Amino acid sequence: MSDGQLRARLDRWLRAAGFDRDWLLIPMAAIVGTLGGLVALGFDWLVHLSKHSLFETIAEMGERGTKWIIVLFLPALGGLVVGIIQEFISRQGPSHGVPEVVKALAKDQGRMPASMGYFKAFTAAGTLGSGGSAGVEGPIIQIGSVLGSQVGQLLRVGREHMSTLVGCGAAAGTAAIFNAPIAGVLFVLEVMLRDFSFRTFTPIVIASVFGTAISQTFHADNTAVFSLPAALLELDHRFLFQEMPAYIALGILCGLLGVGFAVMMRHGERWWQHAPGPRFLRPAAGGLMLGVLGVIFVYAFSYPMQGHLAPLFFGNGYPVIESLLNPESYQDMTDQTASGPIMQAAWWLLFITLAFKILGTMLTICSGGSGGIIAPSLFLGATLGGGFALMLDGFGLLPGTTPATYALAGMAGTIAAVIHAPLTATLLVFEITRDYAVILPMMTVAILSLVVSQLMVPDSIYTAWLRSRGINLGTRSDMTLLRHLTVADVPLLPCVSIYPADPAERLIGLTGEHHASDFVVRSAEGGYAGMVVGEDLRMSLVEREAIPLMVVAELMRNDLPTVRPEESLDAVMDKFSDHDVASLAVLEGDKVTGMITRSRLMRTYHRALAERG
Repeated sequence: MSDGQLRARLDRWLRAAGFDRDWLLIPMAAIVGTLGGLVALGFDWLVHLSKHSLFETIAEMGERGTKWIIVLFLPALGGLVVGIIQEFISRQGPSHGVPEVVKALAKDQGRMPASMGYFKAFTAAGTLGSGGSAGVEGPIIQIGSVLGSQVGQLLRVGREHMSTLVGCGAAAGTAAIFNAPIAGVLFVLEVMLRDFSFRTFTPIVIASVFGTAISQTFHADNTAVFSLPAALLELDHRFLFQEMPAYIALGILCGLLGVGFAVMMRHGERWWQHAPGPRFLRPAAGGLMLGVLGVIFVYAFSYPMQGHLAPLFFGNGYPVIESLLNPESYQDMTDQTASGPIMQAAWWLLFITLAFKILGTMLTICSGGSGGIIAPSLFLGATLGGGFALMLDGFGLLPGTTPATYALAGMAGTIAAVIHAPLTATLLVFEITRDYAVILPMMTVAILSLVVSQLMVPDSIYTAWLRSRGINLGTRSDMTLLRHLTVADVPLLPCVSIYPADPAERLIGLTGEHHASDFVVRSAEGGYAGMVVGEDLRMSLVEREAIPLMVVAELMRNDLPTVRPEESLDAVMDKFSDHDVASLAVLEGDKVTGMITRSRLMRTYHRALAERG
């Protein structure tokens, strides 16, 4: 029996039993979740192995008084390994985790090669193990998504189910790494798919649960990523009204910080894209600059380094975050710096560390290093919140406050501002700390920071990267379908060509001959030069006696955008809306392959909606 006959028989059996094919996603999600949990454990082990080797080396060099050598050169060595893998082995170049997955969903129907996953694991381990300032969440989301895509390709699922399986892999990986099943689900639904429909929600929940179960079974516990000390848990966490202005101010600051961080990352990426020299050396150059920052930090700020082997802003920053969630750490910082000048005040040192973290993350990721931005965002939020509370206390504006609770709220606020996902931000911080007592301040700060961030920059750090590449994420669930359809799915209208020097009267004849209203104007070399749209032609006919004296160049518009076959239909819809025309030219390279019309686009969309049911 052939595969097609077997699938047809299975479909008939399911329909006879009262099920449709959507129910097949349930066991598929369980499989992807289980495999995703196992893959996340393997990736976590690989990263810890590389980091352990780093810290042992730093400790040994520190005993010899040559610690600065390893701090300076190890990130560059890791960057060199990453650059060689990306350029000569995988030949896929640098990737950014979440945006790459969404790009694959929009342009390639969610199909990703297996090599994208395992090469990502090694480049991320190389980046993080050598001290790169980044997190594990971006790589594990991409690795899990590739796993879901591979399962979907193996089982030959349709396009409408492929995106769900990709989301299942991402949710399982995120949930397993952070031991945070709810945040894993919300991240996929709120950030990646923008789809909260029941048919998407159910399998992703199942995958997240299975991934978390694998992680908890292996670790034999259910502890949070950041184990909060008893000193914090025993405090009175009532949300007092007199602290409301402070939390409002913190929300505004988190919004500003998130915008600043995202803008610096965008500018950093543009700069590195045009940096001189071979592309494979860019991660090494970024690593060397990171090492220089590390040496400056180690020798300029001695107190913050106490108890830490590497500079505080190296790696994912989890040890620093855990310290900032311990009230006793703030007391130690205050005692050590109380007699010094204001430039050595505890809150000032935290803000300095924050600045170093932003620069370190920009150098690591923008130069081509492999890592995520959620862990750096957690770090930035914790240092901002803790430092802000210490500053209020130091100036007598809010004496007796608990900086650790402000650090928690700052973590949620900064993530919300960076990725524009307040639900994910709040529940992620809750799940990785298991501290429900400060959920109200976290929600307040997260919402305020999101409002500030969106007022200043409509796009999140992810959607800005995608928009720069012609991919626009919708905000409604049905926009998910438009995002998955591309220009290649739309039947194109043959283009009627004309040249700038042709007499305008020829347009009238072509209109009757081809029943066309819009025309492509070609250059003398045969390339695309512009368009003559029907509305402009009709307006010119008002002065019909002038037509014999005109040439096409006088009616031609060169301000209209063109589209590519791989562009998503929601991005094309934006172009139609911005320019109020009925058709646009489709270019493949320099060749005009046809015209896409607004009406044909909408017919394709409505047909896909009907097929989706």
